[in-house]
Amino acid sequence: MNALIISDIHGSHQALETALNTCLDYDLLILVGDHMYHGPRNPVLPDYNPQKVADRLNAVTKPILAVRGNCDSEVDQMLLRHSMMQDYTILQLSEHMVYLTHGHLNDPASYAPTTGADIFISGHTHLPGIETINKTILFNPGSIALPKGGHPASYGYLSSDSLSIYTLDHTLYKTHQL
Repeated sequence: MNALIISDIHGSHQALETALNTCLDYDLLILVGDHMYHGPRNPVLPDYNPQKVADRLNAVTKPILAVRGNCDSEVDQMLLRHSMMQDYTILQLSEHMVYLTHGHLNDPASYAPTTGADIFISGHTHLPGIETINKTILFNPGSIALPKGGHPASYGYLSSDSLSIYTLDHTLYKTHQL
């Protein structure tokens, strides 16, 4: 099973459309929080339109697995057909146990190894990265809308043999073999 991994959309319907139109084949869409609201510390993006983001996500025909970000609320959930209010979820993909969370409740670097997960996916920082700590792969796809730290807007991809980060123009940015 292949999964497209998107985090920190923050209401950017154009960035969401671009990420969803990747040429990568995926069976599952994983959303790692901060779907619609831009947040009080972020600028309002020129294409900010939470209703269009909700409409586009509701039109996705693949299964969606999502977790709540620090900018997500019950009001956002009312617009969406998929559940997105859980703080974390655990997914078994082939031989890998995958832990999904936004990353705002616990520091991923210290918390991830305690979960027993093979792969720990979080967002929140808007910084794309892949690293291994105590046999747990920490993966952050970055943000498709509000990248930070000089990184490009990005999303993630999980295949049976690798975890990868792609820029919003669909160029491979970083990869890690599983």
